[in-house]
Amino acid sequence: MSIKIGVGLSIEHEPVLAAKDALRRARNNLSSEKIDLAIVLSSVSLAYPIALKTISANLGDIPLIGCSGLAIICNQGIYKNGIIIMLLSFSKEAFFTTSCVKEIKNKGSLAAGEELGEKLLYGFQDVRRDLGIIFSAGPLEDSPGFILGLQERLGKSFPLIGGCASDNFAFKKTFIYFNREQLLDAVAAVILGGKLNFGIGTKHGWKPLGKPRQVTRAAANTVYEIDNKPAVNIYEEYFALDLSGLKKELKRISILYPIGIYLSGEEEYLLRNLVSVHDDGSLIFQDAIPKGAQIRLMIGTKDSCLLATRQALEEVQNGLFGRKANFALVFDSVSRYILLGRKAEQELKIAREMLGADTQIIGLYTFGEQAPLRAVNYQGMTRVHNQTISILGIST
Repeated sequence: MSIKIGVGLSIEHEPVLAAKDALRRARNNLSSEKIDLAIVLSSVSLAYPIALKTISANLGDIPLIGCSGLAIICNQGIYKNGIIIMLLSFSKEAFFTTSCVKEIKNKGSLAAGEELGEKLLYGFQDVRRDLGIIFSAGPLEDSPGFILGLQERLGKSFPLIGGCASDNFAFKKTFIYFNREQLLDAVAAVILGGKLNFGIGTKHGWKPLGKPRQVTRAAANTVYEIDNKPAVNIYEEYFALDLSGLKKELKRISILYPIGIYLSGEEEYLLRNLVSVHDDGSLIFQDAIPKGAQIRLMIGTKDSCLLATRQALEEVQNGLFGRKANFALVFDSVSRYILLGRKAEQELKIAREMLGADTQIIGLYTFGEQAPLRAVNYQGMTRVHNQTISILGIST
C-alpha cells in the first residue's frame, strides 16, 4: 500500500501562529494535492481549542486525530512547546475509518470500548483490517477494561497501538483531538487496512527484584493486600521506610521501582506505576492490577531504558521483514522522560540511527501506552502499559 507523507513542526508560542506554521510546513512536504488523514500532536502548552480550529478550518472535512502531551517527539528533537502535523495521502487500495467515543466515565470503560469498536468497524465489512491506532485521555479509570471492550469488537489478536495523553503532571486535563473537537474523557482511534506493512516494538527495560509475590486483595487499580499482608509492606521492607517516609519518596519510587505483573507466556513483565499510598496500607497504581496476579518489585536504570529502546526498534524492524520504515509513530512514557533526564535526547538519537535519517518520526510522551507484548509463541493481544516505549513503524 502506497502512502505519501508530509510532516510539519512549529515551535511558535502563540497557538494560532503555531497551528498555521505547522500545517503550512506539512503541506509543503507532502508530494500530493490529496490529503486523506491528519495526525496532530501538540505539547500541552499549545493545547488550545483555537489551535485545533485553525487546523481543521484549513483542512475542511479531512479526518483529524491526535492528542496533547507533556512534550512532542520528532526528527528535529524533543519539544515541550510545539505542534507537529503529519498529513497522509493513501493510494486507492487503502481503507481507513476514524471514530471517537466520549463520556467514558458515565458509560463505563468496557461499554465505551465496545462502542468505539462498533463505530470503527462500520464500513469495514469484507475489507481486510490491518492495524488500529488509539489516542486516549489519560489516565482512564480502567484502561484495561476499555481495551478489553474494544477487543471484543475488533478481535483479541487485532494489533492496536496507542497512548494516553499527558499534561505537566497535574493529571487534570489531557486532550484528545478529533476532527474539530478538543475533548476530555474521550478516546479517538483510526483503523487502517489494505495490506499495510508495519512493525510494532514495545519494551521497558525494568528488571525484577526479590521473590515473586501474589496480590491477595485488590479492586481495579487499588491493591489492598499482597501475600495476605498490607500491600505497602512490599515497599516498606525493601526500602526500610515507614509510611510517611514512603510518601516523601513516592515520585522517585514510582519511576525507579514500579510493580511488574507476570503474564504466562510473555517475555516481559507488565509494569504498573505507583500513584499514591493510603494510610490503611493500600497502594494506588496508574492502571489495574487484578487479584491473584503474580507480581515482582522492579528496578530500572538509564542504561536499561536505552537498551530497551534499541530492542523495541529491533522488533519494529523484524516486523517489517527488512523493509525500511517510511514513518514511525512513538508513544514514550513520561516516566522514562523523567528517569532519562538529559539522556532523553539519546533515546531519539538511537531511533534516528536505527530507522534511518529518511524515516519521519513523530510521537509524544504519554501517561500510559497500549500495544502488544511480544510473546514466545503468540503475538497480538494488546496490553495497557506503564513506562514503556511503544513504536509503530510503517513501510509504504
